[in-house]
Amino acid sequence: IGVIGPGTVGRVLLDQLASLPEVGFSLPLPRHERLLGLCNELIDDPELSIGLGEWAERLGTSEKTLMRLFQRETGLSFRGWRQRMRLLSSLGTLEQGRSVTEAALSCGYDSTSAFIAAFKSLFGVTPGEMFKPG
Repeated sequence: IGVIGPGTVGRVLLDQLASLPEVGFSLPLPRHERLLGLCNELIDDPELSIGLGEWAERLGTSEKTLMRLFQRETGLSFRGWRQRMRLLSSLGTLEQGRSVTEAALSCGYDSTSAFIAAFKSLFGVTPGEMFKPG
């Protein structure tokens, strides 16, 4: 049996981590100052229903430019980032034992079933499965 060098263990761990499915418990934030301001406004009020067009107008740019900037800065589309942010913001409500409907409404979803489907898509389980008592 050979000796494993210190770099080998790190490479093995990184390879193992890279093969794991991504779970969306993190929210990438942009470095671009004005885009970060937009993100912070959405984080502060997840129910805010301002669309990409209005955000682009407020930032003085086109929708396409804003979409490209969002993708480059966060690695996600605007829609994907917003969805992840909303779902992450619902975790506190669910953790408090409040209903799935309350959680859905508190983070900007009009439909509980759409919220549950998006939640399961991102986290791999339904809200009820994640916060099952016991």
